[in-house]
Amino acid sequence: MKKLLTLSLLGGFLLGNVTYPLLTGYMSADLILGDETFPALRVWDFTDRLINTRLFVSNTARSEGDTPAFFYTQIPPGVSGAHSPIASAVRSEGSAEAVGGFFYSETEGPGPAFGSNSFAATYSGAPAIGLEVNGLNFSGDPGVPVRGMDIVNGGNAATQWALGIETSNNQPEGKPKIGIMLAGSAHGFFHAPASESGIVVDHIDSGEAIRIQAGDHISFNNEGTVSMKYNPETNQIEFYNKDELKFAIPM
Repeated sequence: MKKLLTLSLLGGFLLGNVTYPLLTGYMSADLILGDETFPALRVWDFTDRLINTRLFVSNTARSEGDTPAFFYTQIPPGVSGAHSPIASAVRSEGSAEAVGGFFYSETEGPGPAFGSNSFAATYSGAPAIGLEVNGLNFSGDPGVPVRGMDIVNGGNAATQWALGIETSNNQPEGKPKIGIMLAGSAHGFFHAPASESGIVVDHIDSGEAIRIQAGDHISFNNEGTVSMKYNPETNQIEFYNKDELKFAIPM
């Protein structure tokens, strides 16, 4: 069986090379598989956006909702542990950069382009995490730059924001209770979220480091009872203990 498969792949590869000039303009492919070889899958008349990647599969969408590739795994009730339909790993033993996964999307029309889109849903009440990002430092050197998430915006014009948190237009009742959480012991987690600073803001071009809406509070305790706000009706900065105004600065 193994020999028959090898001969079939080799024959298909040779036939593809011999008939290449005759089939220009049609969809065809050369497939080479083997340990320590250069596997290649090419579909003609498409542009490889990953700079001559070893494995390239292309598909032309033909209808609304057409999914080019779909990997699905069903986990029966009696099976436990972590399972993933798609998994990739890369190891660098020299100066090369190791990237576990790469996603790219582009658009030249009115439709949006999403580099990646992650969903996690729960129907049982068990936790659902849309995306978990881990930055791990196993070097023993605390000075190594390890970041859980690094967001880089670019292009030839200004972008809207680097990190945005919105509420679903279709299901607004699912809005988060807290927009951004630095979780620690006060919220049931074992350790503090950071050892030096909760949030660090470097120099901003406009000089405006933080902006909040008029009338909103900034709280200074976990219960939210000690706070300050700018009151646009009185045009003053006000300090509160619970609902009692303690001090005000006219603007």
